[in-house]
Amino acid sequence: MTKTKRNYTPKDFASKLAHVIEEAGEVMAAAGKTQRFGLCSYNPELPEKEREYNIHWLERELKDLKKAIEALESDSDFKYYSIECSQ
Repeated sequence: MTKTKRNYTPKDFASKLAHVIEEAGEVMAAAGKTQRFGLCSYNPELPEKEREYNIHWLERELKDLKKAIEALESDSDFKYYSIECSQ
């Protein structure tokens, strides 16, 4: 059960922030389904080749969110405003 991920690399601060928001929403969806239906459940409406256990879906989405957060935190605008707003 594997999923193909499209290659999306946001370039500017606003796009990186939007990516964090999107990934956070996907974590919430995976966590909600996992909480409701269980770790070892999966979406039976998906084709068999696209199915994955909820725990694996949640792990994948958390990994994606961590990458998005890292990209945002490493952005020069993020660092600039972090310092600028502290003064």
